[in-house]
Amino acid sequence: MHVKTHPAHIKHIDTVGPFAVWIVDGEYIRKELNENFVKFDHHAHFPFIPVHELWIDKETDFSEHALFIHHFLAERALLDSGVSESRAHEAANTLEHYARLKAFASEFAQFKRDKKALLARIRKTALPEYSNDAVRVWVIDGKLVRDFFLIEYAEGGHDRVYTFIPPGEIWIEEVLSENERKFIILHELHERLLMGEGKKYPEAHHGATIIEDRYRDHPDELEHRIREELAKHVG
Repeated sequence: MHVKTHPAHIKHIDTVGPFAVWIVDGEYIRKELNENFVKFDHHAHFPFIPVHELWIDKETDFSEHALFIHHFLAERALLDSGVSESRAHEAANTLEHYARLKAFASEFAQFKRDKKALLARIRKTALPEYSNDAVRVWVIDGKLVRDFFLIEYAEGGHDRVYTFIPPGEIWIEEVLSENERKFIILHELHERLLMGEGKKYPEAHHGATIIEDRYRDHPDELEHRIREELAKHVG
């Protein structure tokens, strides 16, 4: 029996070899430990995760958990064999990519021919309260984005980073709680604004992370700051 030993632990869901797989509170992790924790991860990337644990964010699609576990096992095996962290992660990404393609072989061919149909499936709900004439925020199916475009897509993104996102759009994953969704909207709005001013992605992402961290500590001011950021986006 696996006992909760960390504040982020929610539920132990599996044991694979020596590794315990835990569903964890991603919102807590991003506020208290590291705002870059998304989807799933392990000790090689975040030392605060115990060595023999795989953490999966509670705000993920259950149907992807097996993919995350297989990704982790492949990456862990490569690291243990002496492969560098970057090469191990890249190889595990490739394996996950082909697993997703295999699962959606027939649909992949269809959507490759008809991107409009795929976009219609990905977009779930528009958020007019966080949109204006220059930028529209959509709640989207993140799993489909990972299946068909980019497996490392997580939580949110916008057109100035990802070419598969149509111009003037910000995408936010449907699985996020309403509370967490607002922090990601703020991040993406600020990052998109900075890139529109000429900053490269790494610098813009860093700036957006600083803003996100600040409002995680002051959530009562979050809604007002989102409105301010949105007003800066003009056509």
